[in-house]
Amino acid sequence: MTPKIKCPNCDQNEWLENPELNYLPKVIRMDDGKYSVDVDNGIHVKMWRCNNCMYVMQFWEPD
Repeated sequence: MTPKIKCPNCDQNEWLENPELNYLPKVIRMDDGKYSVDVDNGIHVKMWRCNNCMYVMQFWEPD
């Protein structure tokens, strides 16, 4: 199902879907300023790209 809104960049309604859901793990900032990845927690993201201007839109789905 494509996004119900037009592209916020070019105002066209020509979306291409990434056929796979992508998983983004949660990133935690440590006390020493470094970052650590928590692979057990994160969100699933579906990516859509405007076929006219290449604008990328993300939609997340809770686990």
